[in-house]
Amino acid sequence: MATTKIWDIKGRIDTLINYAANPEKTEGKRYSEKQIQALHDVMDYASDDYKTERSLYVSGVNTTPDMAKYKMHQTKLRYGKTDGIVAFHAIQSFKPGEVTPEIEHEIGKRLAKEMWGNRFEVVIATHLNKEHLHNHFVINSVSFADGKKYYDNTANYNKMKQISDRLCEEYNLSVIRNPKSKGKHYAEWMAEKNGYPTIRGQIRDEIDGIIEGSYTTKDFWRELKRRGYEVKNTGKYIAVKPTYAQKYVRLDNLGKYYTPDAINERIIAARNGIKLLEINKPKPDYNAWLEKYEPIKLKGFKALYYHYLYLFGKIRKREPPQRVCFYLREEIIKFERYQNQFHFLYDNDIETTAQLLEIKQKSEERISELTLKRSRLYHKPEAKGEIANINTELKELRAKVRICNNILIDSERINEKYNEAQRLEQEAELERSKKNKPKIKTKDQESTR
Repeated sequence: MATTKIWDIKGRIDTLINYAANPEKTEGKRYSEKQIQALHDVMDYASDDYKTERSLYVSGVNTTPDMAKYKMHQTKLRYGKTDGIVAFHAIQSFKPGEVTPEIEHEIGKRLAKEMWGNRFEVVIATHLNKEHLHNHFVINSVSFADGKKYYDNTANYNKMKQISDRLCEEYNLSVIRNPKSKGKHYAEWMAEKNGYPTIRGQIRDEIDGIIEGSYTTKDFWRELKRRGYEVKNTGKYIAVKPTYAQKYVRLDNLGKYYTPDAINERIIAARNGIKLLEINKPKPDYNAWLEKYEPIKLKGFKALYYHYLYLFGKIRKREPPQRVCFYLREEIIKFERYQNQFHFLYDNDIETTAQLLEIKQKSEERISELTLKRSRLYHKPEAKGEIANINTELKELRAKVRICNNILIDSERINEKYNEAQRLEQEAELERSKKNKPKIKTKDQESTR
């Protein structure tokens, strides 16, 4: 059995590609790494030694793995197409224990040749670091044959699945019949895989909550709009857009429990005390990853981020009052960003603004030092390895500066949001205690009994 996904890799690959592919021809000019990094990142990930047993299972179609970056860059330059989508990244994933690495890699090469071999350069890498073996394909977005760009439409995606299924049958592997879902965008797929919130996940959570509090379908749509959702009904489908999203999302693309008919069925069931979605559905512990940290010993930035992220987990389980969940719903999407910042603060033992600024300053000084050193090596062919090492360190240092800058901005927002959430929770608790407080009868009321 093999499942397939494909998504685009975007970045700016313009005339600066000359530098990435052949640094000794650039006459010492400095270029932004951000503009040349996108294709390198996906290629490096696909061919990482740790995942492929020292490149034993890395091959190329219309190129060799070691020349792939250069040839793809040159193809783009030849046809003047160095911007927009720079590559496509596809995955073919197999059922655990069903196939050997040798057979899997062979299937991957045959798929790449048949699917893209006539027009595109492709790198195939078989990853062995998971229980389920999987092939990665990096496909140049521009054809070496005619300069046209690859078009990732439904027809091409279905063709890839059909070829994959046929090859699996040839090797006596199981095949998924009538698959219902199209590959997701990489960012969404990775977020869901790691348990991070996504916009679609947020919409599902809000719909779930609204269904629980709705007696009729009319109540549901009224509450959805009250929460700021825009609703588009084309006659063929219904799509919604929350305030924190840029595009409409079709309800039937959220899953079988979120079509208009399914929502109506769930409302009727909820009216009778039955939660259809929760039957046989385990509840994940969104705060389990925080258990290794001791909140009592955390101070400053670390304590602020810890408590904020812990609140996120409670919100995803809908434990705080509804007004708190509603207030922070847009913030939940930033969970991964804030989690990375927390790890950075914790790993570097940063509690104060002064400590953060010190790390930022040291990183910037080191960047200036390395940039100057690199500029003096450009004309030395024997310095390629040293330049590569400098680029690796520069990438890490610039990431460190970026995260410091983000923390300086985000920490103020987090502090404000967290304090307001605490106030809303206390306000809700006070109202709840007033409602539950037994009334004390006066003497006059007692005498009338």
